[in-house]
Amino acid sequence: MYIGAHVGTSGGLKKAIERGQAIGAEALQIFPSAPVQWQIRGFPDDDAAWFKEEWPKHFKEVVFHGIYLINLAGESSENLQKSVQALIDTLKLAPKLGITKTIFHTGTYIDGKLERISQIEEVLKKILGETPPESKLVFENTAGSTIGAKLEDLQRLIDMSRSPERVGVCLDTCHAYASGYDITNEDGYKKFIEAVNSTIGANKVLAWHLNDSIFELGAKRDRHENIGEGKLGAAVFRFILNDSVWASTAGFLEVPGFDGNGPDGKNIEILKNLRG
Repeated sequence: MYIGAHVGTSGGLKKAIERGQAIGAEALQIFPSAPVQWQIRGFPDDDAAWFKEEWPKHFKEVVFHGIYLINLAGESSENLQKSVQALIDTLKLAPKLGITKTIFHTGTYIDGKLERISQIEEVLKKILGETPPESKLVFENTAGSTIGAKLEDLQRLIDMSRSPERVGVCLDTCHAYASGYDITNEDGYKKFIEAVNSTIGANKVLAWHLNDSIFELGAKRDRHENIGEGKLGAAVFRFILNDSVWASTAGFLEVPGFDGNGPDGKNIEILKNLRG
C-alpha cells in the first residue's frame, strides 16, 4: 500500500508538493478549493499544468477530497444545486491536475436511513453525465450519523450511479470503527473485509483513509487520532498495510499530527514501520 497524507494547498500547488515531500508521503490528498465554501476556485491554468507534470515525479497518486458542504440527500433545493455544481466543477478540474479520484461525503441520513433515493439517483446521473469520463466519484464510508455508515449504503450508491466504471469507495478506519465495525484485531479485520467483499467488492475500494479514533467502538463520532494513540490501536493498520489486496492502493492520513498541525512525518514513519 502507498502511504499518503492530506496536505494543504495554501501558498499554491508547489507548497503542497513540498509539504508532502517533507513528511515522506508517497501519495497526496488535497482539496480542490476551500472546504467550507461552495465555489470551487481551483488553481490557475499554468499552476495546474505544472502540477500535473511535476507530481508524478514524487508521488504514486494525488486525489481530491470534495468540499465538506455537499449533501446529495438534502431537502434544500438551493443547497442541492450548489452540491451538484461543486462536484461537477471538481470533477472537471481534476483532469487538469492529473487527478482521477474525488473522495467525498454523500450527505445526511433521514431518521437514520438512506432516503431520497430518486433524488440521489437523479443528481448522480447529472454529475457523471456532465463531467469527463476519467474523473471518478469515490463515496466515503462515514462515522455513523451520515450516509455511508453501512457498507450496504455504499453498494446502494454504486448501484444508483448507473455507471460502475465511474465510481468506487474510500474506506476510513476511524469511521468504520465509529460505525460499529470492530477492526481492532485480526479476526475483526477479516470479518470486515469479508463484509466488504460481499457488498461492494474489494475491487471497488479505490482508497483508504488511515486514521485512529478518539472515541469508542460504535460511538458514531468522527474524531481522528494519531496512529496508535487512539481506541483503534496500531494492529489494524498492520493488517491493512500488509494485505496484498491493497498493494496498489493508497492509504491517506487525516490525523491531527503529533505537533497539532495535521499529518506529519512521525505518523508516516509509524505506518512505514508497520508495513512489513
